[in-house]
This record gives sequence, C-alpha cells and structure tokens, in this order.
Amino acid sequence: MTGIVEGTAELALDLLVRTVPVVIFGVFIAEVLIALRVTDAIARFARPITSFAHLPDACGTSFLMAFLSSHAADAMLVDFYHNDRIGRRELIIAALMNSFPGIVMHWRYLLPVYVPLLGTVGVAYFIILMGIGFVKTGIVAVAGRVLLPPPTDDGDAAPSGRERGPWRETVTEAWQSSKGTLRRILPIMIPTLIIVAFLIELGVFDAFSAYFSGISAYFPVPVEGISIIAAKFGSFVAAASVASALLAAGEISGKEVIVTLLVGNLLSSVVLAFRWFGSFYVAIFGPKLGTEIMLYSTLLRDGITLAVIFLLAWVWL
Repeated sequence: MTGIVEGTAELALDLLVRTVPVVIFGVFIAEVLIALRVTDAIARFARPITSFAHLPDACGTSFLMAFLSSHAADAMLVDFYHNDRIGRRELIIAALMNSFPGIVMHWRYLLPVYVPLLGTVGVAYFIILMGIGFVKTGIVAVAGRVLLPPPTDDGDAAPSGRERGPWRETVTEAWQSSKGTLRRILPIMIPTLIIVAFLIELGVFDAFSAYFSGISAYFPVPVEGISIIAAKFGSFVAAASVASALLAAGEISGKEVIVTLLVGNLLSSVVLAFRWFGSFYVAIFGPKLGTEIMLYSTLLRDGITLAVIFLLAWVWL
C-alpha cells in the first residue's frame, strides 16, 4: 500500500505540474486578449471555420491556441463561458472542434517514430488519422451551423466594455478577472488529478486495457496483428516497433499494419478516454459538461474510425 501511495503522490505531482500552470496561463491569456481587444484580430485567421459553424470570433482565438496547447485553448473557452461571451452549446461545439489542431500537431511525436520504423506505411497511417480528425471536425462544424444561430456582429465586435489602459494596469486587471474562473476550475481540477493518479497506480486502467485488447478478435485483423494491438495499449512506440519487426519479416503486409494500428487506436482510445475523463475533461470543464464533451468526442471519433477500419478491410483485405 505504501508503494501505491508514493506512486500516486509522484504521478499526481507530475500531472499537476504539467496541467495546472497551462490552464492558469490559458485563462490569463484569454483575459489579457479581451482587455487588449485583440481577440477579433487573432480570430480573423480562423473566421472561415468559426463563421461556417456559427461560432463567435472568441472561439476562433481558442481554436488557434489549440495548435499550441489544447489545455490552454479549452481553458480559454471556459473563461469565455463563465464571462457569458459564449453559451453552453457554443462551448461544446468549440471544444469538439479544438481537438483537430491537437490531432494535426501529433506529427511532432508520431512521424519521428512511424516514418523511420514503418516508412511509407507509417506516412499513410498518419494521413488516415488526419483524415479522421478532419471528418470529425467537419461533422462538428455542420452540427454547429444547424444547431447554433448566426453570431451577431455586435457581440463579436465588443469583446469588453473596459477601456484599454497602460500595460501594467491591463495585466493586473486581467489577472484579477482570471481569479474568478480559476476559483471554479482549480478546486475541481486538483482533486480530480489526484484521484486519476491513484486509479492509475491501482491498476484500474491496466485492467481496462487487458479487457479491451481481447476484443480485437472481433475486428478484421490477422492473428499476427494481435501483438501490435497489445503493444498499442503500452505505447504507440511499442506498437510501431512490433509492427516494424513483423513487416520486415514478411509476417504481415503494409495494408494489414494500417488496419491493425487503426484497430489498436480504436480500442486503446476507450481506455484513454477514461484517463482523460478525469485529468482533462472534468478537470477543465467540470463534471457535467466534461462528461458530455467527452462522450460526444469519443463516440464521434471512434464511430468514424470504426467505419474507416471496415471500409479499408473491405477494399484491401
């Protein structure tokens, strides 16, 4: 038990250090941008997307921030929501769309692994992942266009009623405004991250992994691919390494590798959703909104992935 407690403390500290400062930064930057009245200027780059989805310009600012940090981007959305700049539906639609920049930025750690180990097969797999993210974003954008009314020009043109003052005064005012949002987020985030760390150390997610890896028999993957899926629950690096060895030995084809990696991605995403549920969704959006956004995001992404798996299996295998 002592080992679990020590492991929980170490992991919780790591999660807190990697998450809390980024969220504080996101909320603070949102307030600074509002105070400086530059949200519209930044969001102009994302306006074609947000305009189509009937989202206000503030959501475009968050969308662009998601290319740098998904935590900071969604913390900005929460700040906009608590300050009545966006509504509940707008928050959900914008949060779902914010996942696409995160998928795009996966190249930073996926390509350096998949390309050397799998070559063109790794590139094809990455392109398919990007395609799934693009389709998901397109569906969410269409949903926003159907469910949301067009944003009013007045609401977007007046980000804040505050007069722009000296820089130091602006920063001080932004920090004071940030405190209200952070008082709502951090009391939920900190204990949630500690609970997630405890569940990880307790082996709860490992048990989920063992269960879901057994379901792979129901998917169109060769017997040799089971080891790739099992490795995927450990890490994507392990999965790519196993796939590379099987591919080099001629035990599995490039097309089978892609389908197998997609199945591994699908099954492991369920476990990852539970992990992220506490350390991301609930921590940032709160229990009710976090659960709703997590369910929409997981069902939509996994539904598209499942369709792609069987489509590719039907065409290739």
